[in-house]
Amino acid sequence: MIGRVSAALRRTHGDERGMALASVVIFGTVMLMLVATMVAVSTSGAVKSATDRNFQNAMAAAYAGLADYQSKLSNDNGYALYGNAAARFSTASGSTFTGDDGNPAFTSSGSQWATVVGSTDQFFRYEVDNADYSSKGVLRVRVTGKSGGSVRSLVANLKGDGFINYLYFTNYESSSPAISGSDCTTAYQWQNGVSNRCQAVQFAGTDVLNGPIRTNDVFTAACATTFNGTVEQHDTRVRPSSGTCSGQFLGGDPSPVPYLGLPALNSNMSQETRTDLPATVPRPGCLYTGPTRVTFLGGGKMTVWSPWSKATQIQVDSKTGKVSAGADTAKAASLCGSIDALQSEGGATIPTLPANLAYVQDVPSATNNVNTWSGSFPSKYTNTYCTTTVTVGANGRATTKSNQPFSNGLGYPAAGEWVNGRSAGRNNTTQTGSAPDTYSCTAGDVFVSGPFAGAMTIASSGTIWATGSVTYADPTTDILGLVGQNAVEVYNPTKCTSYASDRAACNNSGIALLKRSSGDDITISGAIASNAGTFWNQNYDVGPKLGVLKVVGSIAQNWRGPVATTGGTGFSKNYVYDQRLLTTAPPKFLQPVSTSYGVTTQVEVQSAYQVDGACAKTSAGACR
Repeated sequence: MIGRVSAALRRTHGDERGMALASVVIFGTVMLMLVATMVAVSTSGAVKSATDRNFQNAMAAAYAGLADYQSKLSNDNGYALYGNAAARFSTASGSTFTGDDGNPAFTSSGSQWATVVGSTDQFFRYEVDNADYSSKGVLRVRVTGKSGGSVRSLVANLKGDGFINYLYFTNYESSSPAISGSDCTTAYQWQNGVSNRCQAVQFAGTDVLNGPIRTNDVFTAACATTFNGTVEQHDTRVRPSSGTCSGQFLGGDPSPVPYLGLPALNSNMSQETRTDLPATVPRPGCLYTGPTRVTFLGGGKMTVWSPWSKATQIQVDSKTGKVSAGADTAKAASLCGSIDALQSEGGATIPTLPANLAYVQDVPSATNNVNTWSGSFPSKYTNTYCTTTVTVGANGRATTKSNQPFSNGLGYPAAGEWVNGRSAGRNNTTQTGSAPDTYSCTAGDVFVSGPFAGAMTIASSGTIWATGSVTYADPTTDILGLVGQNAVEVYNPTKCTSYASDRAACNNSGIALLKRSSGDDITISGAIASNAGTFWNQNYDVGPKLGVLKVVGSIAQNWRGPVATTGGTGFSKNYVYDQRLLTTAPPKFLQPVSTSYGVTTQVEVQSAYQVDGACAKTSAGACR
């Protein structure tokens, strides 16, 4: 009995040892499975983390590439002409380039990428679309960033920080001494130690600035002056015209900004009329010579009178400097008007220049220039003081033959106009005339008016005169630029009804407006700029109180220009900023000496390249 119990116990103990071993084996297997799962999860997480990091770094590399291109543009405005003509993004838009500047970021295939500074695993390349640069001032760039196995692309629109970004821009906040008649010293208001400095022109208490304004100087304002937009100047303090209050800043406090330089000359804009520079001037505009009148007719048409013009598109011999007519004169005539029509009394009626520029130059004196006259004069214009001896009397009136009325060939000065030379000064009882100083018969002056439809810029080596309102037919699509080297001036001629006893001058009481009456308004729509002068109202201090001078666009000038006096003459101002100028510009408009380029729009797009540098393809097999 005892033996059987012992045997049973031994069998039971053996069974328990077997069960324990099985339990250990099972537990160990489970533990191994758990460890393996944890390792797999950990490895997968590490891979995903690396992938996420590469994904983020690829976009960071693209942003770095965009910043690199912006920097190069800011250092060299001409960098917009560099790129890779073979890049898909560039060829699709018809962009043209002068070279690639040896920049590896312009690579459009293969394993070469530009490296992000300070990184060993982030790379970029970019492609440029400059097709709209000359017509709208806008560049498009597609930037691709790469990191590890991730590639991402973005497309951005870039626009320079130019004068048209502001409703109102000035270099100096004083008037031109040539207009004020002062012998003051030209200097900024913030400069110290300047004696006899030209006096600042102040904003009146009734002035409301509905847009951003900027100056290289500092503004002076009354307490009630209202600034609804940003105010940017040399420092943070707008000077008060009196007391301590200097305006109501509803658009934010004034902020200091760097110098933004107006080019001394706009003559480089005439290069846009050359036919021998296809890489930089793929679509030449029109060159007119001497006094030129442009009347906009609405409906995308205009009539141009330019009696001194002989060639409206040119080419220049790089060795001799000889200026000849462009090879395709028929094409030039189609765009700019035939020479016969331009020199006729009826003028040339043509479409407004499509996204292009018209430049009006002085009559050249060089004998190897196709537009010179070498002492001769336009045969089809006899009514001009260029073709006869004209004596300008001390009283400001012109004396000449009865069949040769005093005129520059385009009707300026007008019949009966007394040209105010202002040489007698503002406080004297009389003023003398000075006709040749106001209207030249050979200067590149332009006289414009009428309803405008289209997109173009008119630039002048002399003065642009607004002889009447210039308005947009469609303010959502039409855009016009007016760039006068010496001035952009509202035409406002005078007459003299009472001369001094010696007939040497006109009595101040006898000076009156010739063309305008009390309350008359004028509107100018467009981006206005004057390199060396100002935007102002001719004879702003003569006659009755006029109506409103309305500008819809922007104004950039070297000096502050007067349009009225506190004594009740001239126009009231209503300047309204055209918000479209923040993202687009008139064709081939004036650019600052140097500027920075900002992003106006930006969006991520499908990757343009694969990791190995080959182009990414569409479902149809074409490169994106």
